[in-house]
Amino acid sequence: MPSKNKRLNQASKSLTMSTLLVGFSAMFSTPAVSDTLRIATDEWCPYDCIASQNQGKVGYLGDLLVETLGAKGHTIEFVEVSYSRGLQLVREGKLDGTMACYREEAPDFIYPDFALGKSNSTFFSLQDSNWYYNGKESLKQAQLIGVIKGYDYVDPTVMEYLNQNPKNVLAITGEKPLERLLEMLINGRLTAVIEDKIVLQYKAQQMALADQIKVSGTTDVTIDVFTSFSPKNPNSSEYAKIVSEETLKMREDGRLQKLLEQYGIKDWKAE
Repeated sequence: MPSKNKRLNQASKSLTMSTLLVGFSAMFSTPAVSDTLRIATDEWCPYDCIASQNQGKVGYLGDLLVETLGAKGHTIEFVEVSYSRGLQLVREGKLDGTMACYREEAPDFIYPDFALGKSNSTFFSLQDSNWYYNGKESLKQAQLIGVIKGYDYVDPTVMEYLNQNPKNVLAITGEKPLERLLEMLINGRLTAVIEDKIVLQYKAQQMALADQIKVSGTTDVTIDVFTSFSPKNPNSSEYAKIVSEETLKMREDGRLQKLLEQYGIKDWKAE
């Protein structure tokens, strides 16, 4: 039979080992610190939607951020701000990320491993219109083209023409610019409107105008759409990694397609 001192030593060792095991268990079972990320949002549905204008919908990229980052205990707060202002605030570290942007516009931001959408600027006109975009000469032939001031429509031919400030281009700004452009198109004041294809189609459906318009030409450039994070936030690389890993899981188990179906769109990878 072991002596009293020996039993005490064994008990002490056992207690110490138990304490260490509890410590290690807590270390690996306790989730990482949960953050609330403040994300810039602008009206570019269905990528990025202002909830108050879209029956509570925040856009598929907003839903994707909530789902992927929420899987690791993080929460999202959407901050309504103009697109250009949002980029500035994210760059300065005053916001944690932006819901949707082009990598070319913010090469210093932190990105997931792959794009979360694809954008292609497309012209739309009335169903009975004979005008069709097929290059610079066709732009000159349009009576009046509607654009949103300050937007980058990506295609070099289109942007070169717009940057010359021609008289047959109407650039508008202010609240709900796309809605106003569509109303002007329907009223016969514009020959065509240019916008990302799924953005304009989504807005036309909302406004019950889809049967009155048609695609009247597509530009040659397709560009990737990304969610991005602030270069000033030391946790941005981790957020981007989470979005990448969790999005792949969602694609594999079908949750991603179910999310996209709520906006009437398909997985950009399948396009």
